Parts: sequence; structure tokens; C-alpha cells
Amino acid sequence: MGASKVAVKVLERVPKSAVSRAFGVVSDLELPRPVQGVVNQAFARLAGIDMDEAQGPPKEYRSLNAYFTRRLKEGARSLQPESPGALISPVDGRVGAFGAVESGTLLQAKGREYSLLDLVDSAEKADRFQGGHYITLYLSPRDYHRIHAPAAGRVDRISYIPGHLFPVNPFAVENVDELFAVNERLITYLATETFGDVAVIKVGATCVGRITLSFQGFQTNQRFARRQEIDVLEEIPMAAGQELAAFNLGSTVILLIEEEGFRFADSVVGGAMMRVGEVLGEVGRV
Repeated sequence: MGASKVAVKVLERVPKSAVSRAFGVVSDLELPRPVQGVVNQAFARLAGIDMDEAQGPPKEYRSLNAYFTRRLKEGARSLQPESPGALISPVDGRVGAFGAVESGTLLQAKGREYSLLDLVDSAEKADRFQGGHYITLYLSPRDYHRIHAPAAGRVDRISYIPGHLFPVNPFAVENVDELFAVNERLITYLATETFGDVAVIKVGATCVGRITLSFQGFQTNQRFARRQEIDVLEEIPMAAGQELAAFNLGSTVILLIEEEGFRFADSVVGGAMMRVGEVLGEVGRV
């Protein structure tokens, strides 16, 4: 057995949910302000965070988690697309796999695919996105951790799918079978005029204490989690760039775009760093 397979076996045995919940508890602890300020600043330097973009300096945040989920100061980014036909990045993240959804599969890493049906756990939604497009965006601990609407629309369904909490770092992506389809997922479905349905899939990971929705009190990684499918009866409108959710530490977002005429921008290449608000692609782009 190769070293990578041994490492995956070790990961399988680690109590990842318990570790992640414990990390969430620890990161929520509020230390005395002078101590908390030192902790936050040390983390910022270690992770390489751009401290000038946050609403306040690290010392102003009462817990490490509060600093993880810091908001951007006004004017740090432009969150409004220049064209109504443009889809914007919902996060600060590095581009992984992207392309068209073909034969019900998506690319996880070179030589490794996973099932669209397994990812969304809904035959109805899998059929809808067949022939559409997808993109994977990985957030590291240094990145801004809030997730924004990639287009204007309305939230019409929320799916919560409990699962494993494997890490989503490059090693795990390259070695864990169907990683994104076996990890915990929180999916927000946006009904849009331009792109059809857009699924914003927030993938849980080791040491992600929880994923929280910004427009209601739902949060993930509960001790007795159960599968939930919520059809939103009252309209929840979303402007492009409006806050949708937050990661409590870094993880991965996968976008599914129903519109077959969508085309990715030239700036979208594997390994490229996209910032929230930057254009991922457009409908009708040649």
C-alpha cells in the first residue's frame, strides 16, 4: 500500500466531526482582550492575511472565530457585476476544476471524477444541471470567509446533507474518492433570470467548526445532524454580491450553473486566485 493510501486510511479513522466541533468551541472562546489581540495578530501573520482589508484590526475581534469570519471594510471590493450577464465569484478562493457537466460527472482532480447526483443528492436537481457548468473554489485559512450571491435571484431551496469532514486540501482532493460528494454539504439554490438555477454548494471540512447561513439561523456540524430539504415558501430575494453564508475557517465552494450558454472568463484557469466580486464568466460570451 502506497504512502498516500495509508494517509487516507488514517484520515478515515480520525474522529473528524468531533475534532471539528471541538475546534469550533475553542475558536469561539473569548480570551481577555490583550491576550485575544495577540492570538489574532499571530494567526494573521502566520496565515498571511491582508489585515488592511478587514473592518477592524485583529485586536478588535473578541475571539479567533470572530476574526476568521471578519467582514471586509467598505470599499475593499466591488461586489456589483459590470454586466447583468456576468456571474461573479462568491468567495475569495483558488480555482480548482471547472467546465461543463457531462454524463452526470464533474472533475475533482486529474484522473478523479465524482457524481453530480451524489453531490446534490437529488435526481431532480441533477437532471437540471446536466449540460450546465461547474467550478470549484478552495478557501485557505488566510482568505476572507464570507460567501456572497454570485448573481441576483431568489433563494428557493436549501439542502443540508450531512457527511464526512475530510480536509479539502490538495492532498485530499487528489486522493479521497468523491471527496466533495461524501463531505458535509450545505446547498443554497438561487433561481435567476440569466443563469437559470445556480447552486452555491458549501462543503464542510476538518476543523471547519460550522457553516452558517446569513439570512436565517441554520448552521451545520451539529451532533445529531439529519438530512434536510427545505423548500422556501416565502420569497428570499438576493442581490448580486449580497452575503449568503460564512465558513468558520476555510473550505470549498462549488458553483453549479444551469444555463448551457454560460462561458467562463479567460481569467478563470486552474490555480488562479479569484476575489469575491470578480467575474467568473458570462452568458453568451464568445
